[in-house]
Amino acid sequence: MRNINIKNVLFSLFFVASFFFSSYGYTNISDTAHIPQSAKLLSNYLSIESVSGNEKEAGMFLAGVCRDMGLHVEIFTNDKDTFNFAASLYPLEMQKPNVILLNHIDVVPAEKPYFWTHPPFSGAIADGYVWGRGAIDMKGMAIMQLMAMERFIEKSQKYDLPYNITMLSVSGEETGGFTGAGIITERYLDSLNPIVVYNEGGTGLPGVLSDELGKKLFGISVATKRTIWLKLTLIMETSGHGSVPPVSYAVQEKVDALGRLTWHNKNREVEFSETTYRMFKELGRLETGIPGAILRNIRLVKPLATRVMKSDEILYSLVSNTITITGISTQPGAPNQIPHKIESILDCRLLPGVQTDEFIKKVRYWLNNDDIEIEILQEGVDAPPTEIDEYYHKMSNALKHVYKNAETIPILFPASNDNKYFRAKGIPAYGLLPVFMDLELLETIHSIDERLPIKRLEEGIEVYAELIRIFLQNNQ
Repeated sequence: MRNINIKNVLFSLFFVASFFFSSYGYTNISDTAHIPQSAKLLSNYLSIESVSGNEKEAGMFLAGVCRDMGLHVEIFTNDKDTFNFAASLYPLEMQKPNVILLNHIDVVPAEKPYFWTHPPFSGAIADGYVWGRGAIDMKGMAIMQLMAMERFIEKSQKYDLPYNITMLSVSGEETGGFTGAGIITERYLDSLNPIVVYNEGGTGLPGVLSDELGKKLFGISVATKRTIWLKLTLIMETSGHGSVPPVSYAVQEKVDALGRLTWHNKNREVEFSETTYRMFKELGRLETGIPGAILRNIRLVKPLATRVMKSDEILYSLVSNTITITGISTQPGAPNQIPHKIESILDCRLLPGVQTDEFIKKVRYWLNNDDIEIEILQEGVDAPPTEIDEYYHKMSNALKHVYKNAETIPILFPASNDNKYFRAKGIPAYGLLPVFMDLELLETIHSIDERLPIKRLEEGIEVYAELIRIFLQNNQ
């Protein structure tokens, strides 16, 4: 498939699937009059450090901005490590059908700040960018949502519109969502009355379609993989001196079992879900020639497609359940002391629809050691994919209005995000950062020099404004 770079699709998804200056940012541009208000606001927001577990200060700042704009603000939880609030055109008590624009306040830590062009929590505005941890993931998108909503405040005050529009800002997404979207969906869903959720999870996909098509492709996520973290423990009471090793002992038995598990993981089965089938089919619809024909009929060429998938680790992970050994430990002891206990940690990512019991049964079979205890440390919410419906097409149409040569495809997001909590409650949830950036910028997510072009920030505002207009266009 020389004319299409599928790997770039997945590469983009993985990076879109996340110190030292004042709390109100700075700019090195002398003429600040030409800096859009959106960039200044994002700069201020980025300058308030909000690494997961410390969201309150940044959340209060953003909630205050919303209140000053004239939005109706409701704070759901008000603690340092779990600050969650909604800002709406109408009070939530009115119980209007609600379009939720979701974002998370927290960011990942900014390691190696000395490598950054501008300090990671400076909010610097320089060279056409707003710099800082969270610029893309995902404080920038919060500003897009907020600035788009501001355009409709006066209209909502003048007319009784049938929909509410709400920006929902939550904590803890980078650490699983338990302190944010998890709390919201368990305690406050009735208050929100959501009909659809728009959140992160997809983006523009550069380098995917053939250049001669002249189109910009966006992936809108409708499903994610699910995370399960497992701890494997093996205890064997044997002789303890390393000079005379027993025939069988804990470390040896665990290493042998993990070796068998690793072999099965390297040779794991490819499983095309309905979501991935549709993704490739839609991609084939947009592509020309033989590559397009293969993608449109990937069911018919599954053996060939399977070999292609297995040859690339990113492709392979998209169509299979994965297991990664992330830790092995024994109790402290001398170098010549045989430990009686050994533990290991597995990071497992499951395709939609895979049941936990079924998967763990396979893990036990592959380990082939009944003495190994398996404990679930953490399990992500099992959520079905969102169907392609009118809400998908509303976002697609908003994109095509701003980007005249845009096309969209539904995608499986190979990481996890807060959408899963809403999908588990039966609420349609779509993932998209509505901007088109090259891979170099996408690579800065969770890395050094994260930054968002001001031009892209403004384009994202236009997409959200058009989305809101589509919902409200026939109601004045």
